[in-house]
Amino acid sequence: MTQTGVIREVSEDGFARVRVTQRTACGHSCEDCGGCAAGSRELLVRARNPLEARKGELVSISTRSARVIGAAALVYALPLLLMLAAAVACAALGGSQSLCAACALAALALGSGLAVLFGRLRQRNAPMEYVITERLPSPAADEG
Repeated sequence: MTQTGVIREVSEDGFARVRVTQRTACGHSCEDCGGCAAGSRELLVRARNPLEARKGELVSISTRSARVIGAAALVYALPLLLMLAAAVACAALGGSQSLCAACALAALALGSGLAVLFGRLRQRNAPMEYVITERLPSPAADEG
């Protein structure tokens, strides 16, 4: 996965802090189309800096797509699977529709909580690794 950001700080250890705008799952900037209520948000990430880019430069950073796909699967699939399993189990045990719906919603909430917990543990134990892969022309340079 590749994102664009601006270097905010360069450290002596070969890393840089890069400000990126986190995009939505659809890949669009919410400010442009107004389609998402939450909008995009800015993050400050730590990235390896093999290109020795400097503060203020616009750069492209990347991370392994497998990590991003794994995180998305955790966030979306775990709650959904728990919800479906609870609904099917309740129905198999002869529960009423309202009881099965309540069990499914409870499992959805539990799955969401577990996804957040597992995501935080994963980030703490094996944080996402970013690498600066390309220097990009500054928008100001295009105007002049």
